[in-house]
Formats: sequence, structure tokens, C-alpha cells
Amino acid sequence: MNEIKTVLFDAYGTVLDVGTYHRDITDYVVERSQALFGTALSTDELHVHWNEEFESAFSDVVAYCGEFKNLRDLYGISTKNVFQRYGITLSARDVAAFNRIYKTMLDDAVTIVPSVLSTLETLCASGYRLGMVSNGDTEELLAHLNGVRDFFEEIVTSEELAVYKPHARIFHEALRRMGAQRETTAFVGDMVTSDVLGARAVGLTAIWYNRRRRPAKYGIVPDFEIHDMSEVLDILRTNA
Repeated sequence: MNEIKTVLFDAYGTVLDVGTYHRDITDYVVERSQALFGTALSTDELHVHWNEEFESAFSDVVAYCGEFKNLRDLYGISTKNVFQRYGITLSARDVAAFNRIYKTMLDDAVTIVPSVLSTLETLCASGYRLGMVSNGDTEELLAHLNGVRDFFEEIVTSEELAVYKPHARIFHEALRRMGAQRETTAFVGDMVTSDVLGARAVGLTAIWYNRRRRPAKYGIVPDFEIHDMSEVLDILRTNA
């Protein structure tokens, strides 16, 4: 491995912790379905359906089966399709109302884990150049980075380029803007299917931030696996 000079980070789930946000959405939908439509839904069943609908909507965009949709739009599509499974048709106004609440819930949920903050501080103090490549929506992400925004020279989002990781273009654009070489750049992210797969495909050193110690999927193997963000420092020092 070449000496790393630039470190790119994923945002949500990596630099930004969202806590129980996705489960909280399910709880909210169950609550509102009862209040609005008199329909009692199973939280566990709805959670499964929500994940299936979101993955389907996201996969369609990634596979170019339709026009690009940002994450907020995908949440709206998923909500409408989940309710349709129960014979409930949501109006565009209903979907927009749900989405406004989801955004507020995310705003409230986002935090930065102390070990992540201290790692960013140490990396910057040690002379590493930092950037961010995120599948998030630009305006929301920049608001959520309050307090750590200045650590990153460049922030590239899927909404800006109309492609999601693991598409190579979003990684190449980050390298281009920073004037960085792929051979001396590492990428840190929590998703093997978008972060690790995408980073490895373009020749970056892929570091999987597997905080919850989940099993790898689809035979995707990172260059390194860490369970705490501070371990990034050990990897870079060992390979300096």
C-alpha cells in the first residue's frame, strides 16, 4: 500500500451518526396510519416493507431504470409504495407532509460520535487532506455538518452529480477537485455495497467502518476493516 495522503469519508453512518432514525420513521408511519386512516399496522412488518421499498426505489436509480431522484424524493416514493401495500393511496400532499416530518426527525437525530471528531482533528493536525463523498442531499448534508464542515476541503454529493455511489464518477470527481491521486487516497465508509465496492473499483484504499460488526455481503472485501474510527489513525501510521 502506498503512503496515504488524502482520506475521503462517507457522511451518514460514518462521520454522522443517525442513531435510530430509520426505525423511528417506521414507528411514526405506524402511528400516523392509525390516526389518519384507522389502520393498525405491525411495526416489524412495516419496517421490512419500508426497507424493501426503499431498496427497490434506490436500486432503480442506481441501475438507471429511471431518472435520478434525490434521497428525499426516494423517501417519498417509498412511503407512498408502502401504504399502497395496505390498500391506502397517499396524495402528493400526504407524501410531502410525511417527508417534512422525516427531515425534522433526521435533523434531530444527527450527531457526531466523539471518536469520529477526535480522529478528524488528528488527521488534519497531522497534515492529511480530507474530503467527503456522500449519497446524501446537498443542502441537508451541509446543514448536518455544522461544526465539522471546515475539516473537509471538498464535499461531493450524489444529488450534485445525479449519480449514487458506487458509481465511479462521484469518486473521480472528488479526486479531481482535490487534485489527489487514487494510489495515495483512502476512502472510509460504512456500506460495503456502495462505499467499499465503489472505492475499490476506482483504485482507492477501502476502509470499512463496521461499527456494528455486521457480516460482509456479496463477497465484497475491504482493504481494511475497523470498528472504531480511531483505528483509521493506526492504519495510516502503520503504512506511512
